[in-house]
Amino acid sequence: MSVIEEQILEQIKRYDTIIIHRHQRPDPDAFGSQLGLKEILKASFPEKKIYAVGKEVQGLAWMNEDDNFMDVIPDAAYNKALVIVTDTANAPRVDDQRWPDGLEVIKIDHHPNDEPYGDWQWVKDGHSATSTMIFEFYEKLKGQGLVMTKKAARLLYIGIIGDTGRLMYSIDSETFRVVSELFKYDFDYQEIHHAMATISENAAKLSGYVLQNLSILPSGFAYVILTKELLKQFDLKDAGTAFVVPLPSKIDCVKSWAIFEEQDEGNYRVRLRSRTIAINKIANQFEGGGHPMASGAWAQDQGDIDRLINIVDSALSEKQDAEKED
Repeated sequence: MSVIEEQILEQIKRYDTIIIHRHQRPDPDAFGSQLGLKEILKASFPEKKIYAVGKEVQGLAWMNEDDNFMDVIPDAAYNKALVIVTDTANAPRVDDQRWPDGLEVIKIDHHPNDEPYGDWQWVKDGHSATSTMIFEFYEKLKGQGLVMTKKAARLLYIGIIGDTGRLMYSIDSETFRVVSELFKYDFDYQEIHHAMATISENAAKLSGYVLQNLSILPSGFAYVILTKELLKQFDLKDAGTAFVVPLPSKIDCVKSWAIFEEQDEGNYRVRLRSRTIAINKIANQFEGGGHPMASGAWAQDQGDIDRLINIVDSALSEKQDAEKED
């Protein structure tokens, strides 16, 4: 057991109030690690005040079985609180920017630790999911008072399934071991997979648009640009567009791909994926980062979009040329 895990538990035991944050525009692992940790701590320390804060996302509301998804707390709650931030590599991405107001801050994450914010950092770069880390935290320290519940196990499972593309990416034997342990808590995994696989009629129509309008370069790089005006036509409300990200991977000639989504401010959120070359360092050049095969970035204008496309296209072409020489 590493020393940092012991230190985190010591800090948790010291505080009466613990506030758990995660990143903006949350995905299942953000919610799973945040809410899963909350449930573990509530069961382990019923006398403490444990909160999970951040914006609610309607498209992921099914993850929580309670009526109140996220906690709404006053500023004063931070005065004597321990803050824990899960699954968030960079401080500006933390949802609810009151997080520095806590007396101490702990960062728990599985992305590259390019920004080691907070007083304590437990980072396992390349780990399958932050939700996996939360289970390992419980498992290694359960002899010191930590308690797992069926609800927590369900949330952590959702987080792992979400970040690994249903156990298709960034997995190892440890990932399967943790999933096997979580299954012992007898939650309805079929309900989870149904919820993750089901999309609305408008979402299905946008999926068709993406596949029909995907540009695929000879190098195997594919991309599509989703403008604000286009997205308004599909009326997705709070569902977001995450469901379209895996679609290009279904095409056999596609080796890397990007979804450019225009924001209200006029810039573009970029979801960048690959199955042959590492793209996280490319994302770093565009105010982003992430995993070698799954990263996020930002393009400020069409010029940035063109530059990112050219960089990935060149990297794929260079790899192809090197393989031919071999």
